[in-house]
Amino acid sequence: MDEALLSDDPEAVQKELDGGLQLSEYLNRGTLQHLYNKAFEDATPKQREAYVFNNLVDRCLDQGKYEGHTVLHVLGEVISQDLIQDYEIPNIYDDDNADRPLGFHDLLLWAIATGRVRLSRLFWNLGSDQIVSGLVASMMFKFAAEHLPNDIYHADQRSDLFKLSKEYQELAFFVIKECYRLDKKETSDVLVRQRRDWVHIAPLDAIDMAEDMEVMSHAACQFTLNNIWTGRMASHTPTWKLMAATICPPVLFFLEYVEEEDPAHEHEHELSLWDKVKFYFTAPVTKFMHSVVSHVLLILIFSYMVLFELRPLSKRPVGWAEGLMVFWIAVLGLEEIREMVDKRVLIQTWISNVWNFLDVIIVGLFQISFVVRLCLDRDFEKQNFQIIRILYCLTLIFLCVRIIPMFYLSKNMGPKIVMIRKMVGDVVFFLSVLVVVAVCYGVTRLALTAPKNEFSPGILGKVFLIPYWQLHEQMLDLEEGEGPDLPWYVDFLEAGYMLLVAVMLVELQVGLFEYTIERVQERSETYWSYYRYDMIQEYQDRPLGPGPFLLFGLLWKLWEVFTGIPTSSPFRRTFSGKVETKLCELERKAVSNVQTKLEKGVYKLRESAEHSSPEAGVKLGSLRARMSSMEGEMEAIKSLLQDYSKK
Repeated sequence: MDEALLSDDPEAVQKELDGGLQLSEYLNRGTLQHLYNKAFEDATPKQREAYVFNNLVDRCLDQGKYEGHTVLHVLGEVISQDLIQDYEIPNIYDDDNADRPLGFHDLLLWAIATGRVRLSRLFWNLGSDQIVSGLVASMMFKFAAEHLPNDIYHADQRSDLFKLSKEYQELAFFVIKECYRLDKKETSDVLVRQRRDWVHIAPLDAIDMAEDMEVMSHAACQFTLNNIWTGRMASHTPTWKLMAATICPPVLFFLEYVEEEDPAHEHEHELSLWDKVKFYFTAPVTKFMHSVVSHVLLILIFSYMVLFELRPLSKRPVGWAEGLMVFWIAVLGLEEIREMVDKRVLIQTWISNVWNFLDVIIVGLFQISFVVRLCLDRDFEKQNFQIIRILYCLTLIFLCVRIIPMFYLSKNMGPKIVMIRKMVGDVVFFLSVLVVVAVCYGVTRLALTAPKNEFSPGILGKVFLIPYWQLHEQMLDLEEGEGPDLPWYVDFLEAGYMLLVAVMLVELQVGLFEYTIERVQERSETYWSYYRYDMIQEYQDRPLGPGPFLLFGLLWKLWEVFTGIPTSSPFRRTFSGKVETKLCELERKAVSNVQTKLEKGVYKLRESAEHSSPEAGVKLGSLRARMSSMEGEMEAIKSLLQDYSKK
């Protein structure tokens, strides 16, 4: 068996298994460690370069990390921390859990890490949990490709790895499609069922880890998210009814609720009033609506405070609005701390999210501004109170910006927010080029027109302001149509600058914006479906309570932690007995159907799965269209020439 595995021979491995070899008796931790060591020892220098995971393990060992642990434990740390960075998942090969039985999924990881491509497909077929297995395999192949040198010598190898990554992503996608075709409701349970072999992650988790927009946008995933979003309320409940219940709470008793199926009880019992109250207020959609209303109210009260209450303490004490803002924003700060601790991620990872970083800025800026305002000397405050006003206004601006991610959940507004995000990257590119050109032009122009200037901070303003306003065709020194008296060579310099910036760069920026809008519009529903997942998960985990009443929800969360009250998540559920057996049978049947349809050609894996972005796909599509058009024109010209030659 060892020889068949190391030679990457799936037929020989299958023959051993068919001959009666019991995997549970053959495969243990020592055997797996031996397979890893032997594969790395027998590898050629070129092969070792492609063993990305082994190289990362060696680097960790050389740096003295994880001393006293086995190589398998270090490999598990590499997978859980380097491969999956934004999720805190347990080490699959933790030395403290060395007695865990091993299976085909462990051989799948071994085959991918050691470049046994043919065996990886065999172990994916033989194992269970093919959705998670396929997505993990896709992530590993993609990770290996991205960590190879990006040069011409490794181009083919990188292309093959990206192709394999896409192939396993499609295999997982096909299984989900087949499950959804066989049973829509049970597929929703399949996607949230925790997998013991994969450290209790669910397929929805794996889809998010793989950042797979295509799979997340499939109807099966969206059906599951819709059920989670409305909680125990009927998923087809109109939005206007939910909004009416938000404004007038008694309306919630007239909403439609669904009873959770319990195999032990055949007859449904009528929901009590308390059940309806609990189901309504714990639903993510309700928390979202309360959050939107309370955030708008926060902005309005803050605006009132800045406009009418904010005065020096010598003239007016702290008003009710400012006091409420201090308490309210402090509660929001506690919620951010709770979110970071609850997700169990590093501060660097958590703050890398732009909205989390903005929350930190809002809370920190306001609290610091308020403390400085209280501690300022009375005489200093009278002269420099405008500084406090500016800081408060900056906080208000950030609060207004913070409402933007709430639009992600709107199917119409969400893609527009994605467009704005991607346009920011276009603006950064434009500004980078503009700064270089503006400095070149501004310094040259100032040196030629005012050679006797003395250094002062105001000189820097002239260097940048004149090129900036000329970009908007606002010549600073023009009066009633008469231009400034400048040397002729400065006129040529200005003409060249205007041609380069006002015409070429601005038109380039407009073209980039149009391309970004067109690209997002083509995949608007895909973007919306993907970003929707994170927002629903955020509001599912959010404590109860709108605005400052969020403090009570935070205290309840703290009480749950200290008393050990078990909590459950609709994103990760545990099934047992007949229900689990039924779900496993559904997934096995779907895998069998996928294999049959692949053989018959109903499902086809993409031939070219190179690492290409959606932009590349759009460019290729445009190129194909142009080539088709040119081919048609060439045929027309050819026919005309033939007609002409006949004449």
